[in-house]
Amino acid sequence: MSELFNESFGKVFTKEKLEDMPEAKCEYKDCRGSGLCDIVINEEIVMDKLKRVTDDKASGADELVPRFLSKIGNELVQPLTRLFKKIVENETVPRDWKDANVIPIFTGGTKSSATNYRPIS
Repeated sequence: MSELFNESFGKVFTKEKLEDMPEAKCEYKDCRGSGLCDIVINEEIVMDKLKRVTDDKASGADELVPRFLSKIGNELVQPLTRLFKKIVENETVPRDWKDANVIPIFTGGTKSSATNYRPIS
């Protein structure tokens, strides 16, 4: 069943031809001519985001319950701030952050057809 969903959901997404991709215009460069210069990340901003986490939501692919994140925000704020600054500095996102749990949601029609479901991550 999961293979049928994977095949069906895979057809929904556009497969871009990388050789035909236009060059992006870079507008936010630092003084050395590379990287992003206008993104500000500090402990106050990170703490504000942690306080705004909705406690009644489901956990993500990391299996961390949002209530847990909001309760230990004071302990997390410093390492998270360093992590986010490093991500911006290196201009890369950790590979694990690109993973998601995909759940098929029935949209109508025959339940035995994988095309009658949509993916939610």
